[in-house]
Amino acid sequence: MTSAITTTTTQETDALTIWEGLAERIAVASQEDSTKEFNYRHDWDSKQARSWVASLRRIKGSIERARKDAKAVHLERGRAVDETAKLLEATVQGLIEPHQSALDAIAAEEQARIDRHRAVLDRITAIAEGITTSDEARQRLAELDQIETAGLEEFATAAANRKADAIERLSELTDTLERQEAERAELEALRAEKAARDEAERVERIRREAIEQERRQAAEAAQRAEQERQAREAREADRRQREAAEAERRERAAVAAAEAARQAQERAEEEARRLRDQQEREAAARRARDLEAEQRRRERQLQFRAQLVALMAALTREQVADAIAAGTLHPALSVDWAQV
Repeated sequence: MTSAITTTTTQETDALTIWEGLAERIAVASQEDSTKEFNYRHDWDSKQARSWVASLRRIKGSIERARKDAKAVHLERGRAVDETAKLLEATVQGLIEPHQSALDAIAAEEQARIDRHRAVLDRITAIAEGITTSDEARQRLAELDQIETAGLEEFATAAANRKADAIERLSELTDTLERQEAERAELEALRAEKAARDEAERVERIRREAIEQERRQAAEAAQRAEQERQAREAREADRRQREAAEAERRERAAVAAAEAARQAQERAEEEARRLRDQQEREAAARRARDLEAEQRRRERQLQFRAQLVALMAALTREQVADAIAAGTLHPALSVDWAQV
């Protein structure tokens, strides 16, 4: 027991010694940090700054190892050890952050610079794409001419080469499109000339056809006049013949109408007698059906009454009331809750 206590005490003493050593290292680092100044944009100073941050991170790693060792000595003192470690780490982190922030800012500036230059390269490539007319090609050449590549630093050579390639492609494309457009314009002119000739021929043909049509129409008009005269004479003769036939037909029709009226009167009287007999038979049939329906209704009422009596006999009055309210006593019974 004494040996264990002695061992624990020794370990605690060693742990305290480690913490003291770390505190001294941090104090020295803090004092040394206050004397350091770096030009983070300068390669040598940037390397020195990174080396200094790395040494501070090593101190920070020693704190973590010391924390684990101290917690292993005595778990009950772990929380106090953690707080001490956090405080020490925060101190070291406070030394790290100004340097790391400056390094990160320089890295971000560098990436932004590279992105700007690459955006120019991408724009040079895009300018030579998607062109369909010579005017558009010339506009793209003018736009390409405004792009300055000398200020792209390490990308300047690639940008200049890409710009030269794009100019060459656009120049060749401009020539090709101009030639194609000229060919299309010439073809359109030929088509317009042919269309004009066709139109002139069509107008002349229409003029000749109109003259011929007028001649035919005059001949046809004379022929129609003669035909109409002959038709009028034929219609007059036909009219006189029809009038004579119509007078004879009306006389025969009058005789037939009188006979038909007499026969119709007889049929009407016979039909009236038949309808009266049929109505009497239908009325008797309806009365018989009504009596039969009334008998069936009364039988259903008696059956329904017997069913309700049988159902209610097996239940208390409260159960009957609950069943009626729930609509389960009989399918024919339900409550109109709007009236309740």
